[in-house]
Formats: sequence, C-alpha cells, structure tokens
Amino acid sequence: MSSRHLLDERAIAGILACLLSSIVLLGASAGPPIVSISSLSGIESGTTVRVLGTLIDHRCYDSGAEGLTLADLEDGAVLKIVSSPGIKPQPSMYARIGDELLIEGEVSINGSSVVVFASSDDVVVSRASELVLTVEALSRNWQLFDGDMVRVKGILELTGVGAAMRLRDLSCGCTITVLLRDIDLGPYVGSSVTLTAEVRYDYWLSVLTLVPSYVVSGQ
Repeated sequence: MSSRHLLDERAIAGILACLLSSIVLLGASAGPPIVSISSLSGIESGTTVRVLGTLIDHRCYDSGAEGLTLADLEDGAVLKIVSSPGIKPQPSMYARIGDELLIEGEVSINGSSVVVFASSDDVVVSRASELVLTVEALSRNWQLFDGDMVRVKGILELTGVGAAMRLRDLSCGCTITVLLRDIDLGPYVGSSVTLTAEVRYDYWLSVLTLVPSYVVSGQ
C-alpha cells in the first residue's frame, strides 16, 4: 500500500470522525433547555427540561423505578428524580454518589414539591465523581455526603502530628483529614491521588474526615 493511499485513508477517517462529533453535538444542542435545579419551581408543570446535578442519593422501588436525588453544589438546591425503566440499565447499575448527571424529563409540581419524571434512557453521567467532588466542594457540602463512599482527588500530605494525613485541594489550601485504617498511604505522600473513601463527620471533634479504602496515584 502506497504512503499516499494510506494518508488518504487517514484523512477520510479524520473527516468522518469530525462529522460524527458534529452530529452528536448538534443532537445535544437540539434537546430541551438545561435549567438549574433552583429555577425549576418557576417552570410550568408538564414541561420537558434537562437538568444537571450531582447525585447524592438513590433508591430502588419494587416497581423497577428508581428514585434519585440531585444537588447543585453551588447553591445547595436539591431535586428528586423518578427514573422509570427503559432500554438502558437504571442509574444504580453504573452511577456513583458524587457523579454529575444530565437528565431529561418532565417537570411535575405539586405545591412546593418539584419532581422530574424521566426514563432510564434519558439519564447520562456527564462527569465522574472525582472530577466533581473537589476537596473544597466536599468541605462545603459535607452534609450531603456524610456516610457515603465517594471518589475525590487531591494532594496527600502529612499534618505534622504523628502519622496523621490530610487531603489538600488541587487549586486551593482547603484540606480534609484522612483517617488511616487498613491501607498504607505512606508511599503516596506529596503525590496527587484519587481516594475512594467514606465521608465521616466527627461531631464530637467537629472534624470532617475521609476513611479511604482504595487509592490510585496520579489520576
């Protein structure tokens, strides 16, 4: 095969990839508007919208439907979603607490209660937990995640008190205490890591902590 022919094939493949990306982007932009959780109460009941939020809770019902709770980590607004079974698996099969979800559904307003009814086919993970839950965001919104297992990224540091450690935000000085259990974090001190950890607030000491079960370096 000549080098010119190979270059032509690569050029065609590149053009096709660009066209497919454009089609996907056009399809996304042609959907219902993306609205903030806090603004849903001002939208007419029955309106189809897309909403973006961080998953903070989910539960399964005997009917096969699932209840999701999304939160806006900027203003603390919370929204209930009812996801009915579709062709795609329900979110509990793949979505983690802390993931950012983009959901298309119908707004239902009953007094001050706002619920969005959606199909599992219209639930998409737009960003994984470790790209959403920064140390700073988790520190501000710890009440939403107390007792949950999340993935969070930061710089692992020693506190200067014995072998105690903390996780520092990648872009600011905010830190969370890391409790050492059955995992050796010593080799990761000073490195950027992604911790899979349980969020625990110590009410006696008024300290937010992470109890890690898994660590990955440089992610």
